[in-house]
Amino acid sequence: MFEKNGIIVLNKPTGMSSSLAVQIIKRTIKPNKVGHLGTLDPLGTGILLIAVNKATKLFDEYLNKDKIYKAVFYFGKETDTLDSEGKIIKSNDVNISLNQVNEISKKFEGEFEQLPPQYSAKKINGKKAYELARQGKQVPLKTRHVKIYSCKVLSQMAKNTFMFEIKCSSGTYIRSICRDIAKELSTYGTMLAIIRTTCGIYTLNDSCTLEDIKNNNYKFYEI
Repeated sequence: MFEKNGIIVLNKPTGMSSSLAVQIIKRTIKPNKVGHLGTLDPLGTGILLIAVNKATKLFDEYLNKDKIYKAVFYFGKETDTLDSEGKIIKSNDVNISLNQVNEISKKFEGEFEQLPPQYSAKKINGKKAYELARQGKQVPLKTRHVKIYSCKVLSQMAKNTFMFEIKCSSGTYIRSICRDIAKELSTYGTMLAIIRTTCGIYTLNDSCTLEDIKNNNYKFYEI
């Protein structure tokens, strides 16, 4: 039985849910308790903090840490999930320039009331919004106060496709930023990819893979 108390900084692979990553680690190192400190969408990769044993009590503390993401936004279409895993529900013919995106992105630095995506883990009467959305139910979601410290365009990758770096407060939905920037550009937006590069004091340089954990070749941050 693994009895140390602390944090594993996992570089979660894309296509895997946060809960499945936790289950794999639980089976591998066999702690008394294990859980993640703030979910990362299955599409997303990058830092997922895994709390082990008494560190699970730090959930609220770590959930509220600022985060940095890199994300790829595509303009000209919108899916029901606001990412590449959903079905296209809106589109128009546009040719968005790098200058346009640079100019608009500056408007998204500051404090905002942000509307979460319909496909999100926000709870409505005890049920997650994405569960209701999958049943075809459109539910009224409340906005949430968020802080976006920086919203930078790093590069244009292809037509209407841009790489962003966003530093924001906990609880910020990057998919919603994509949707809202698109609206300012008079078009629609879909997030194609996302990686969480920083969470609080931890960066990707501090992280390990599931394979590293299976091979007992990882750093454990004791508390």
